[in-house]
Amino acid sequence: MSNIRILSVEDDPIYAETIRFTVEQAGYQVIDVIADSTEALRVIESTRPDLLLLDIHISGPHNGIELANKLNPAIPIIFITSLRERSIFEQAKQTKPFAFILKPFDPLMLTNAIELAVANLAGEKKDVWKEKDVILSDSFFIKEKNVLVKVMVKDILYIKAEDKYCILHTPQKKYIIRISLKDLLAKIPSNYLQVHRSYVVDSLRISQIILEDFMLYIEGEPVPIGMSYKDQVLSQIKKL
Repeated sequence: MSNIRILSVEDDPIYAETIRFTVEQAGYQVIDVIADSTEALRVIESTRPDLLLLDIHISGPHNGIELANKLNPAIPIIFITSLRERSIFEQAKQTKPFAFILKPFDPLMLTNAIELAVANLAGEKKDVWKEKDVILSDSFFIKEKNVLVKVMVKDILYIKAEDKYCILHTPQKKYIIRISLKDLLAKIPSNYLQVHRSYVVDSLRISQIILEDFMLYIEGEPVPIGMSYKDQVLSQIKKL
């Protein structure tokens, strides 16, 4: 199953089940199917889905278009609606959705739209997307064999640079991404601190610093401190 996580906002029980079945049959993960706009906002904030399937006529204080306008524009949206008025389409178009599908829909049409939206996460055509790692604002999609695996930035304990690659160490496993440490630092939050020419750590997870050994520990994992980085490390620790 793909690591792509999809949230559906649909208040018609029959369509809700049809959408869930179609998405799962296509090999994607369904976070949930929600009928209410208020609940949808809460779940979107807490789960950060990769793709949103959004009905326009939904329960709650906001319709689907209003909900889309409240969201991070980086989240790809596919509208699925029975509303055929041109004015509705024009309003929806302003939110820059990836697709606008009319009910009743062909499951293959929805599957194809999802695949195109997923490919768009990389900003590339699908065949090119398969060949590259993808860096987003809060996560990486790292190519492993023929699958792009999602790694959340917040899960990275520390990073080790090796030539043109970086090794991302998480509690579960290590991931290799093709990017220089300098370029990677420019894309991750400021709590990630360079402590050595080849190492960057999550400063919020430093559990121990042994100055005489030029060593620190991230959740029990030893990481060396470069001599020229010692003062920078101490300065950052004082800010925590």
